[in-house]
Amino acid sequence: MNRAKELRRTMGDGYVYQRFMTDREVFRLRRQGPRHMEDTVAASLTVGCMKINSVLFQAEDSLWLGYDVYVKDSPGSSEWICFDCPNDRASLKEQDMLAVLDRIVSENGLSYTECCFERLEGIFPPDKIIG
Repeated sequence: MNRAKELRRTMGDGYVYQRFMTDREVFRLRRQGPRHMEDTVAASLTVGCMKINSVLFQAEDSLWLGYDVYVKDSPGSSEWICFDCPNDRASLKEQDMLAVLDRIVSENGLSYTECCFERLEGIFPPDKIIG
C-alpha cells in the first residue's frame, strides 16, 4: 500500500489533499511573471497536526514555486504555525508533497497526531516579539 493511502486510512478526516491550480496554470503564471502577486497556495496537504503548502511567491522579478510547512501547537487548534520553508524542488503532486512532509516530520522528531511543542499562553506585545 502506498504511503498516501496508508495515512488516509489511518488519519481519516485528518488527511486532506487539495489542489487549487493545475500544472499548466502554474507554468503560465510563472512564464508571465505578474508583478505584485500575493503568495498563492497552489496545492495543500494536511496530515493531522502537520500541513505543507505548495506556494507561488514573488522573488525579485519572477515567480517561484516553493513549500511552506506548518504545525499546530495542539491537535484541536484551528491555527497553524509556520515551521519551515524547505528548499526542495516544489511540486503540486500529492506523493511529492507527502515525501517532503514525511522527511521533515522524521528529521525533526515531529508527529502527525501529537503536539511536539510546549504551549505558550497569552499574546506577546509587538515590541516583545523576537524575530
